Amino acid sequence: MASVDSTKQLPTTLTRTQLTMALIVVTLLPFGLVVLMYMSMPTFSDPELQVKVEVGPRAWPDSTAPEARLVPCVVIRNPTQDSWNYLNMSINHQFHFTHPDPVPADGEVIVPLKFFHTKGNSYYPPESQPLKSLTIFAQIPSGARAIAEFSGQELGFAGTAQAEQH
Repeated sequence: MASVDSTKQLPTTLTRTQLTMALIVVTLLPFGLVVLMYMSMPTFSDPELQVKVEVGPRAWPDSTAPEARLVPCVVIRNPTQDSWNYLNMSINHQFHFTHPDPVPADGEVIVPLKFFHTKGNSYYPPESQPLKSLTIFAQIPSGARAIAEFSGQELGFAGTAQAEQH
């Protein structure tokens, strides 16, 4: 029979309280550092998009087409010397439209209000729902996403009302 050496140390184990404290430190320390970083980081806002907007009746598809009709439209003008990419628009933060092509410098995009739709493909009804806000997003040459927001009186529906965002 082998004799047992009573002087040999057994490995130490953590008690239930010590294990709980270690888990609290291991989880709260990283969380606290993330909160500290969030609170100390400066906030950055998106640049403002220089854009001219008109809302009103326009001939669609254009005034020279034999089947042209007057429909309510949003007219977006790019008054800058740079072209925009990835033009997106939102009516009342619910109905969206994405323009597929770049908008050249001094270019214009005309979009009938009926082209705006939700993610579930419900189309904007201009005859029954007021146009309360229009948000325009575009990628400017720096690569940043610039934003212009219009609301209330800036979106007059008379065709002569014009809003300019600076």
